[in-house]
Amino acid sequence: MRKETAFIIGFFIFTLSTAALIWKVALPNLKPVSFPQVASGSLDVGPMHRTRALSQDEVKAVNDWFKDNKGGWGPLTRTPPSSGDARMVLNDAQGKEALVLTLWTGISAADWNSTVFVENPDGSQVHYRSFSNKEFAPLRMMVDRYPYKRSSFP
Repeated sequence: MRKETAFIIGFFIFTLSTAALIWKVALPNLKPVSFPQVASGSLDVGPMHRTRALSQDEVKAVNDWFKDNKGGWGPLTRTPPSSGDARMVLNDAQGKEALVLTLWTGISAADWNSTVFVENPDGSQVHYRSFSNKEFAPLRMMVDRYPYKRSSFP
């Protein structure tokens, strides 16, 4: 075998093995996010952590919102500026905690407006996505439905 042929074969093997390694690491993060059917939940809003139960209409709205927003979720790649403006704990039909949504409505960090984190209750998987105002509107309505004390800007 000539020297050039051995070099080309070696380069080809190196390139394929590097690509295979990258895909092996990246592929688990590219799986689509699946959302369970939610039966109940609670919403913790604002810096004073006012908590209330979600109504059945709101639970239905959350399930519809999940159906409309299945794509575009990515793994958490950067540290958020705060713990969010609202936190929604969602339960399945057995009353077991199914998901936790953390919402940024623009109260604490303007560059995170209309951003949602979805995480498993044990924190093993965290996905996030930023939305347009129109896509985020159903969740914002739940947060803004009842008045709560807002903190002032620093």
